[in-house]
Amino acid sequence: MPRSLLLLVALMVTATLIAAAPGSKGSAKADPAAAEAIRKALDTSGNFDFSGVNLPGVLNTIAEQYKINIVLDRTVLQQMGFEPESMVVELKMKEGKLRNALRAMAGQYNLTFAIVGDALVITTEELAVYRQLKQRISVDYDAVPLNKAIKELSTRYGVNVVIDPRTARTKSADNPVTLQVDDVPFEAAVRLLCEMADLKPARMGNVIFVTTEARADKLRDGDSLVPTPGVPMPGVPGGVLGFAGGIGGGLGGAIVPPPAVVTPPAVVVPDKADKADPPPAKDPPKKD
Repeated sequence: MPRSLLLLVALMVTATLIAAAPGSKGSAKADPAAAEAIRKALDTSGNFDFSGVNLPGVLNTIAEQYKINIVLDRTVLQQMGFEPESMVVELKMKEGKLRNALRAMAGQYNLTFAIVGDALVITTEELAVYRQLKQRISVDYDAVPLNKAIKELSTRYGVNVVIDPRTARTKSADNPVTLQVDDVPFEAAVRLLCEMADLKPARMGNVIFVTTEARADKLRDGDSLVPTPGVPMPGVPGGVLGFAGGIGGGLGGAIVPPPAVVTPPAVVVPDKADKADPPPAKDPPKKD
């Protein structure tokens, strides 16, 4: 397949994945109360014994038991070649936290989970980070120290945001910030707050690391704080067609075409009749 056509197909699939994502009419609206309930449930211990049960069935059981909204990203799974009802999980865990049980089950299919809006979404790591950072939030801070504002946002919305302790020692993290915005992406709010304190965020996997501009430029995974979701594509090494800014062990931003299909030469096996020695040729009859 020509490179340009492969890129076009990948972009179209990416748009489809994002548009079809749970709560993706625009972007999911963050719900701090729901996020807090999910976070508490994840830290709850229990016994988990699932054998030969498909993933949707397990998630429905957990959602009912813990009274939380769990969404399985079926669109992505189908693009990866999985049929959700055929994804059987095996897990036996005693007195383990729910987050560890979910991580073990999702990990069997190279998936992860993230709090997005009012739901716990089971999806790929790239799309989990993308949807977390693109969820819409409202912020109202008036002369609040940056470290306090960042910690509050991280806790409230379930996103990993960490301030470099070296900046804390220089008092940069104590700089007061003032920001009143409504319905903006989480990543935009974080970048604005950091800018007011002369700091900069850098994404490292699923963690936003707030540090100096020089360190942020050196450590960041890509040119954008928000990853471009990898597109699950059958026939591509790793199962993901990666773009610049992708994370999670993708293809490092390079578009790699599917491997060429090599057709082995046909092997002809003779019949038994062919294996036998041919009968001797008869001499032609003599003419008088």
